Parts: sequence; structure tokens; C-alpha cells
Amino acid sequence: MMSNDYRIQVYGHEWAQQMLRLARQRHATRHAYLFLGPEHIGKTTLARAFAQALTCENPEGEMGLGACGRCRSCRLAAEGMHPDHRFFAPTGNQLVIEQIREVVREASRSPIESRFKVFIITSFERANVNAANALLKTLEEPSATTRIILVSHQPSGLLDTIISRCQLLRLRPLPEKVIITALQERAGLSEQDALRLARLSNGRLGTALALANDSDAWQTYNERITKMLTILDASTAERMAIAQAMEKEGHLETTLQEWLLWWRDVLMVQNHNAPLVINQDHLSELGQLAERIPQSQVRRFIEAMMATSGYLRRNVNRQLALEALLLKAPIGG
Repeated sequence: MMSNDYRIQVYGHEWAQQMLRLARQRHATRHAYLFLGPEHIGKTTLARAFAQALTCENPEGEMGLGACGRCRSCRLAAEGMHPDHRFFAPTGNQLVIEQIREVVREASRSPIESRFKVFIITSFERANVNAANALLKTLEEPSATTRIILVSHQPSGLLDTIISRCQLLRLRPLPEKVIITALQERAGLSEQDALRLARLSNGRLGTALALANDSDAWQTYNERITKMLTILDASTAERMAIAQAMEKEGHLETTLQEWLLWWRDVLMVQNHNAPLVINQDHLSELGQLAERIPQSQVRRFIEAMMATSGYLRRNVNRQLALEALLLKAPIGG
């Protein structure tokens, strides 16, 4: 973003950007939206960019969401300081009713300086039942000047009554080439380094940028891999305890995607395709696992992880799904 251009840049999701831009141009935006999709693919960024376009003083253009990027409103939106933009995220592990009551109170008031007052509520799957129900009346009887954007990566945690009152946009992981471009532009990476992180992120731009810009993110990633490897030598009881802890920690989609890529790399080594390994800095560990664990166990665990990822997107008992998965993890290594 240039110094005189305050547009919030969205990478990918062109179809969603076009749909939202056309709705704004036609003065036909909905009172409530639900942006649904895997973690770290840019849902919240899209929501912020849409909020910016809704309150832009001079909307223009046929690209992106149409914010001009130059007016005072766009600058305040980009800096997270717009008085008509409100952002709500979980307190701890939950969105609580007090937060939703604040949304309801403010939604009944007129915007301070723009056409719309925009509310962005992230991780809405973490809203407890009371909090979700508290929002229903506002969704049923919306103010003409209020726009609410719910963001969620876990559809099974949402009430059907909430989903039915929103326009649903199902977002998908980004293509590899989009993430490579973003990493080169935003993080200044070489094409080779950007390619590696793009593959490691599995379509999640937020993950790729975190790994590129934050050494703590690399440390956290390596810690999750190390923790995963402890499962191999864990007893049945220990595996059950690990499953319980994982369910409480959350971010299961991201964790399982990282595991999938790791065991895919083990399979690559076993099939003498080391140049195709994504985790190149872990080649030694991958080689040891490739030697010690039968390929049949590796394949079985990969298939189990893929199935579990599908289960977690539906309304299943997450802890039981994780317990069943960890019981199928390879033994030893």
C-alpha cells in the first residue's frame, strides 16, 4: 500500500470482491453477511475491506471492493480508527453475551459520520448460545444504516437461525500463485522462499505471512510439530489426554493441515522424492521417520487425518473425532 493509498488490500477471493462491489454500487447490500471458510485465508481482511468500501466518501473503480483509498474515511478504516467501524473478537475462548449486547445497543444508533455503521464479529462459532440468540432480533429487524459481518471458520458451531438471516459467502483457500505474489509484495521474499511458504501454508495467506514476518510463528509451528511427534510414543491413555487438550486449544483445522503436510513429506522421502519435500529444514527428522515407520502406517494416518478434517467441518463430537484419529497415529519412530 502506497503512502497516499489507504485501500485495504485483499488477495484472491475475486468472485466475492466482485459480488460485494456490485451490491454496493447498486445500493443493494444486505444487512448481514456471514464470511465462512478455513482459518487464516483472509476472511477478516475481506470484511475490513468491505467495511472500508461501505463508508468510503468517494467510492470508485471496477477493481477490488471499490474504496477510493484517499479519503479521510478510508484512512481511518485502514488505521483501525473509524468511528463507525466496530470490531469484536472472542474474550478468551468465547464470544460472550455482554459483547453481543454492546453490538445490539450500538446498532440501534445512527452512524457518527458515515452512511453505515459496520460491525465485524470474528470467530462467531465461539459465541455461546445466549450470545448468538441475543443477536437474532437485530438480524431480524435490522436498522437501514447498520451492516453486520460475521466471520467464522467452523459452520457446525453456528445456529441455523443465524445462518438463515445472513448472506453467506463461502471462501476457499487461496491458489498458490496468489500467496506467492502476496509474499513477494508484502514480505519481500524471493520466488523460491515464497513458493515454499505458499506450499507450507496450504492456501492460508495469514499463515504464510506470519511465518514470513514473525520468528515466533516459526517457533510455534516447530513446537506443534514436536508435540505431534510425541504422540508416536504415547500410550493410549496419553493419546486420549492429548486429544482432550487439542480440542480445548482450538485451531484444529490449521493443526491438522500442518500434520498432513508433515506426513506427506514423510511419504515423499519414502518414495525417494526429497526435492518435493516442503519442510526442507526438517529433512533429517523426516528421513528418520521414513526409515522407522512402515509406509502403510503413514498412508493410513494421512487418510485418517483427511477424514477427520471433513468430520470437524460437520456437527460431530470434536474430542471423539480427535481421539479416534490419534489412535490411528503411527507407533514409534
